[in-house]
Amino acid sequence: MIEVKIPSEIREYKSKLILGLSTRQVVSIGGALILGVPTGVIGRHYIPEDILMWLIIIMVVPFIGFGFLSFEDMRFEDFAKAFLSFYLLPQKRVYEDTADNIFFSFSEEIMETDILQQRIENGEYDDYEFEEDRREQLD
Repeated sequence: MIEVKIPSEIREYKSKLILGLSTRQVVSIGGALILGVPTGVIGRHYIPEDILMWLIIIMVVPFIGFGFLSFEDMRFEDFAKAFLSFYLLPQKRVYEDTADNIFFSFSEEIMETDILQQRIENGEYDDYEFEEDRREQLD
């Protein structure tokens, strides 16, 4: 009997081209080989081997990343663009100080209640005056 595996979510499906690799992966491997092999063959006459090895790795990693890496449902190029723009471009941060800040209003209210409580304890307010002040504050 023939069975076909169906992914739970359609976005996970990737069509396969050769050896279980997608078109994107085949193209990225092809680009890495086209760039890396001639660099290695020609460069071994002019550049020491240890430096050449690192040079080839640095040149080929973006191609391999293009085909095989994804992070949080972002392709490699989208992730690289977001990463570089976050760390290399100046960040514009806007600070807005408003009177409607909830923390500021809570702290003011707590301070007012503490002050009123201290005045009541010191005998500066009678019960009647305290109720009037409280009503005025609530209005």
